[in-house]
Amino acid sequence: MTVKYLLPCACGQKVLVEPRQAGESIVCACGSPLDVPTLLGITALERVEEEPEPQASPGQWGKRQRLLLLGTVVFALAVAGWIWLLMHQPKSPFSVDPEQIRQSAQTLRVWQSWEAWQWMKTGLDRRTDQQYAAAVARFHIWLGVVVALTLTGVALIAGGMKGAGKRTNQYVVIR
Repeated sequence: MTVKYLLPCACGQKVLVEPRQAGESIVCACGSPLDVPTLLGITALERVEEEPEPQASPGQWGKRQRLLLLGTVVFALAVAGWIWLLMHQPKSPFSVDPEQIRQSAQTLRVWQSWEAWQWMKTGLDRRTDQQYAAAVARFHIWLGVVVALTLTGVALIAGGMKGAGKRTNQYVVIR
């Protein structure tokens, strides 16, 4: 049970103060600045005893714990999705090993090198295989899903941690 005191203002209102505010300056709802007396002087004010706020029992979970758990599960699913995507990334059917190119280039005759050079000047063939294009499209869709899961998990964890260890100071004006 916390003990609070009523500090009178010149306007007739009474502002709720706590012993930890002793010696501070506060502002009444009317806008007048009020000096809170010292610890010795605050005990002379009118006393108000408040009922303690009901606290969750250690075995009972609150909203924060549920958000943290849900965020952690969603984030873990996102991490699993990232790992799966990295392992199943589509490979281009046109990829060639650079070492294989080096070896074949060393075995070319002069006239074959000239023909290869003329062919390379025209540019690479950018046509793609339809199956590969479909696999890349599916990969990008799943990539979007995994990014959304990651952001959702982080947002839920941040929401669960919001206000952790934060005390709110609410002043009640009693007339």
